Amino acid sequence: MPDEAEDNAMRDEFGDDYADYMFSTGRGHEFLYGRGGGGGKKDGCYIATAVYGSYDCPEVWTLRRFRDYRLKRSLPGRAFVRVYYALSPGLAARLGGAERLRRALRRALDGFVGRLRAEGFSDRPYSDAPNGY
Repeated sequence: MPDEAEDNAMRDEFGDDYADYMFSTGRGHEFLYGRGGGGGKKDGCYIATAVYGSYDCPEVWTLRRFRDYRLKRSLPGRAFVRVYYALSPGLAARLGGAERLRRALRRALDGFVGRLRAEGFSDRPYSDAPNGY
């Protein structure tokens, strides 16, 4: 397994294709969860991270705001988030070899993110809301 310096060099070399590289080399789990092999971010946007290649990009910032400021404020929304976090890590890890599916999901997410932005959800840098709010 490469050390942190090698990993950073690969990020620089592959740029926006870094997620594709990680999944194509069987390291999608490491990309999603980090080197420790488990855990990762408690409230990670797993599928969006796999689709966009980063947890910290404008599209994922918008989706995280939607989660924190819309979904987590209602009982049905919180139930959806719980189900999503139960199912999405495994689904996201399987997206690595499914380029066509990732592209289709990206088109769908792009449309959804566009609607969220039109509603006023920002795409500026975002730190997850404390306690989910």
